[in-house]
Amino acid sequence: MKKTGLTGRAVVVTGGAQGLGRALVERFLEEGCRVMAGDLQDAQLQTLKEELSARYGQGRIASVRCDVTSESEVEALVATAIRQFGSLDVFVANAGILISGPLIEFDVTKWRKVMEVNLVGQMLCMKHALGAMAQAGHGCYVQINSKSGKKRLF
Repeated sequence: MKKTGLTGRAVVVTGGAQGLGRALVERFLEEGCRVMAGDLQDAQLQTLKEELSARYGQGRIASVRCDVTSESEVEALVATAIRQFGSLDVFVANAGILISGPLIEFDVTKWRKVMEVNLVGQMLCMKHALGAMAQAGHGCYVQINSKSGKKRLF
């Protein structure tokens, strides 16, 4: 295990079962952290936990199914991380979705889903993670954004 300033820190990563989230989970583990991965993908979470527990050791990686649009699930994610690791040092809000298309043809239901996940989900993560960090007197919140807002649609 590498010795860095992150060694022993408790980290939560939303959207942690795949893509960038999975890469972040692995990197935090490489840096010596204990990591809680939250994601909607139950099967991918289980695979992640099994693979990374074998590589980094039992008790360093945990996972919780979490829909960031559900306040109770976000609250439970934060509480579970604190209960399991004793603290919450870093929260990486990585969960997000991209549904796009030409605006003049875009279905408002899809737009609402994007807003629910990417904006409301972000607010709920901030509310509960920052609340726990304020109570503890320390912590770092990282928000991952997308470059998709810069995409030309026609």
